[in-house]
Amino acid sequence: MEADIYFSEGVSSKKKLVTDLDTLALVPTEFGELSLLIGDCKTLKNQSPISRSFWLNGLMGLLEAKKGIVLLSKAVERDHKQLSSNINVSLFSESDFEVFAMKTCPEYKNVRAAICNSDAWDRYFNLHKRFPNLEKALKFVKNEFWNISDDKLKLRKTLYIIRDIRRELNPDNSDHRALLTDLISLFSIALNRVVIDIFNQYLLPETKANLSRELKIWIWGGMDQYTYWNKLYRLASQKGNDNEIELPEWDGFVQLVRQLLEEPLSTADVPLILREIAFEDLVLEESISFDYSIKLAQRNPQALRFGILISSYICNAAKLPKEFDTIIANKLMSLQLSP
Repeated sequence: MEADIYFSEGVSSKKKLVTDLDTLALVPTEFGELSLLIGDCKTLKNQSPISRSFWLNGLMGLLEAKKGIVLLSKAVERDHKQLSSNINVSLFSESDFEVFAMKTCPEYKNVRAAICNSDAWDRYFNLHKRFPNLEKALKFVKNEFWNISDDKLKLRKTLYIIRDIRRELNPDNSDHRALLTDLISLFSIALNRVVIDIFNQYLLPETKANLSRELKIWIWGGMDQYTYWNKLYRLASQKGNDNEIELPEWDGFVQLVRQLLEEPLSTADVPLILREIAFEDLVLEESISFDYSIKLAQRNPQALRFGILISSYICNAAKLPKEFDTIIANKLMSLQLSP
């Protein structure tokens, strides 16, 4: 929910807001990739419905989103709906959207999901007021991640953000656990694209050494980019020509990717499972119970296993207290045992 969009290649010293989005969603495709869907909610005072569709379609092009939804407070003319549909934007009134939701997901009203709890979202986006040192990470979750077009950069940047705040996180604090788990969820979004792309190119690499070498080059954007960043790394680290730039705990990362390649399409379900259990930690009312994470886990047990593997790698690579790995793993494994 909610993201500020800015021009990442701008020349201003301070990033300038271009617009904001009310909602973003990632939809797994039949090929295992996560397709971006964006949504906008408006009352449309003194503005025609189709003008909002044109605006959203332009934003879809900027963000490479495949689908858009505009939710309006009033009825929409049929011609506007038809033209909007031609540019992959669905124009809905509130009553239209109710029908759309029921026909695409009949059980949506029966699922108790923490990510549908508005108080949890408010608490999440206000965490920086109680934990000022976490503000940078929260801005990354809400805005910066969605403004990065390169999935490989998303992967590296998310891991860097987690490493940057590791000393600020306490495993006994439910808000800290929620933030970390949600950051791991974002990491898994970027990792999904990495795994799917590697699978499409090589299926299963013949050896771990081959996977390690080519994965390292690919994550830094190809041989030219890798050579450039590697030279800078050697100069900055003064470690000589025997060292190469790589993600922390590189052998663990290579092993993780190799395991995910066994069932690559299941990586698309990992981010939602992780975000759901993150938001369960943000709901303070003990009387409220949720079952969405259980349903997700039962639908795809392999995604649950992958969530444990990804979380374990992040905790090791970011040098987080071991309690984080244990807590997240136990939470995920408990979903499989739930009735």
